[in-house]
Parts: sequence; C-alpha cells; structure tokens
Amino acid sequence: VTIPVSMWIIDHPKGVVVFDTGINTAVTQDCKNYWQPGLCDFLKPTTKREEMIDGWLKKAGKSVDQVKVVVTSHTHLDHAGNMEMFPNAIHVIQKKELYQGWFPEKFQGRTGGAFVMADIDGTRDFNFLELEGDYDLFGDGSIQVLSTPGHTLGHQSLKIKLASGKTMVLSQDAIWMQENMDGYPAGLNYSVQDYTKSVNRLKFIRDLEGAPIFYGHDQDQW
Repeated sequence: VTIPVSMWIIDHPKGVVVFDTGINTAVTQDCKNYWQPGLCDFLKPTTKREEMIDGWLKKAGKSVDQVKVVVTSHTHLDHAGNMEMFPNAIHVIQKKELYQGWFPEKFQGRTGGAFVMADIDGTRDFNFLELEGDYDLFGDGSIQVLSTPGHTLGHQSLKIKLASGKTMVLSQDAIWMQENMDGYPAGLNYSVQDYTKSVNRLKFIRDLEGAPIFYGHDQDQW
C-alpha cells in the first residue's frame, strides 16, 4: 500500500497559504535517529528531499518566506513535520490540537506514537491563531477552516472556493481514503464518535454544494 502525504499550496490574492507541511526533512537523511523506534521500518518513508514542502513551493515559483499563513490540520508526524520552516508566518490551528501536540494524551504516546515532539518544539514563540471551531480565514469565504475532530482531538479541514466559483474540500485525515466514505472507519482515531460526525459533515458539504472531497491518504485518488 502506497500512502501519499498530502500538502497544499494555495495562491490567494491576500497571501500564499500552506495547508500542512508533511514529514520532517530529517526523515530523508537519518530517519531512525529522528522518528521513534520502529516507525521507519513500519512506515518505510520514500519521500525525497526535493519533495518536502519547501521543494514544492520552489516548483510553484514561491519561497518559504512568501508564505503568509500555515494551516495545520493536526500535529501528527506526516502533517506538521516542517512547521518550523515558517517562523514568520501566521500559524492557524485548533487550540486543543496545539496543546495535544505539545503534550499528547498518554494513550496516544510521546515516544512511540504519531506525535514527534521535535517537529514542533521550536514553535513555542511562533505567531499562532488558536481556533476553537470554524473560521473564515480571509473573511471572504474563499478559505474556510472546518473543525473536524475525531482522528485527533482538534483536527481541522479546509473548504476552498476557487476563483471559478467551484468549491472543493481538503479533508486531510478527517477522511483517509474512499473506504472511509463507504462506512469503514480509519484505524487511528482519538474518538470514533467524533470522527463519524466529521465524516458525515463533509459528506453533506459534498452533496449540498457539489464539492469534491480530496482525502488525506488515498493512493487511488492521488
């Protein structure tokens, strides 16, 4: 099974927005000395250095310094790995999720789970917009942050309205892949009840607004 890692670059008239920053660059150089024991052998990351978020920005004709806003869906190792690349950006995250990233629940682990403390240890003094629910990022409906907890305590997704008027949903790990939409819950959830509510919420946005959903880790869709 190939598990794609989704990162998004949104070129908005009011500034460049990055949604999730992927796995840390250190993983491409010395994975076993960066990730927790067993994770490198289990996940077998194949991402190349140029496929990190700064590499994709460069391919898009942008630089790290041009990024105005970094929205982080949640603080797992494959989504928040390079937040520290953006010390001058505004970081948008649910307050609960930020606290969970800095001090995860015991059952989710600090040494063997999906949280890597080194990913965000250096972000303490960053400029955080700490949310407690939905948020209209630029006040014009073009980028809406949607609270979609379940996978983690404070997971969030994005709803994007394109210049063409079409709407799309970037679910990230609110929905891993198509089989979750078909009724099979993802295997790693803080709360299956909250997760199910979030999946249903995104389904209704899809159906009512005609908005395609882009999943967090669907190899076929990728």
